Amino acid sequence: MAGWLSRATSLFQQTPPPPEPFEVECDCGGKVTGQRSSSYQRPACSICERPVFVLPINVYPAVKPKSVPKKSAKTPTDDVTGSLAPKMRTAVADEQADAEPGSSKRRPRPKTSDERVGQSQAVAESLLIPEPREPLMTPLRLVTAAIVIISALTVGGLWHRQRIETAKVTALQAADAGRAAIEENDFVKASQELERARNAVDLLGKTDRSANEIRRLSREVSTLVKLEPNPLTDFLAETLSSAKRDAGGALSLSPLDQGAWIIFDASVTPASNGSNRFVIDAPMWFPQAIVQIEIESPVLAKLPRSDDARDLPRVIFAAQVDRLSAPAGDPQTAVLTLNGKTAFLWTAYETLVAAGFRASDSETEQQIRSLLEKQLEMRQ
Repeated sequence: MAGWLSRATSLFQQTPPPPEPFEVECDCGGKVTGQRSSSYQRPACSICERPVFVLPINVYPAVKPKSVPKKSAKTPTDDVTGSLAPKMRTAVADEQADAEPGSSKRRPRPKTSDERVGQSQAVAESLLIPEPREPLMTPLRLVTAAIVIISALTVGGLWHRQRIETAKVTALQAADAGRAAIEENDFVKASQELERARNAVDLLGKTDRSANEIRRLSREVSTLVKLEPNPLTDFLAETLSSAKRDAGGALSLSPLDQGAWIIFDASVTPASNGSNRFVIDAPMWFPQAIVQIEIESPVLAKLPRSDDARDLPRVIFAAQVDRLSAPAGDPQTAVLTLNGKTAFLWTAYETLVAAGFRASDSETEQQIRSLLEKQLEMRQ
């Protein structure tokens, strides 16, 4: 009975821990040794005589490592003590140095506001590390861009091909419709249809005989629509009678006459100085003055010239009215100037007849047709 009671009592009694030596290094380099006790100690260093803080015995059971071989024979208490001892010694030493008036160690100088601001800026700059940027062109973006470009080129090619096919059909249909409208003397419709045909052949980039014929017909028919409604002699007589002048000193033309289209079938006299200026050999006599018609155009410079001064070249052309100068000189002479930039040679007999130039006999008609064919060759 006594043995059983003693064993049961021993279970509730705490086994005193084994003695644990310590060896702590002082700030001066000396070492303090001894045995740990149940409470902390502050033994003095044998060299500098400063107290050194020593932790008590660790009362907690040691943690068993998880299948990790021990690299040293240190106990957990030594690890804890070794890691905390330098900090505790420093704290105790600082506390003691502050307490001793003759100690050479002093508290660190408090930082100034500039130093604190500088330290804060340094910390902020260290935190503002730029994140790595994503590359501009990634494989996915390259593939997407390639798909978009190929799709755009495909759509553009299909659209252009559709325009070309549509232009081919439009050129044929509109040209036939325009010629039919000319035979019916419907020049407004003919001008619209031939304009469509001209735009189509321009889109196709054709320069063959048929395409050039469509361009010439379109220009001539559109001129027929814009011809001066009044005879040339009528609007000249009216302008000379009004005698109103513009800012440049020339006689003021009415809005209908300014820029009006006129077709001429006459001989022209080249200028003696070799320039592109020509005088229409068809002076007009009015009570106020004589009207002389002049034009400066490189189109008429292509006309064949004869050595005989009496053999003047005949030409059929159209041009717009530019200005009428005030009468001057003796006798009084006014100059009607045509816009040479708008001048062009006439080539189609059908459109010329539609403008009112009808031959009186077959011989005259043959002469006109022959002249138009020559002018067509000059325009090629």
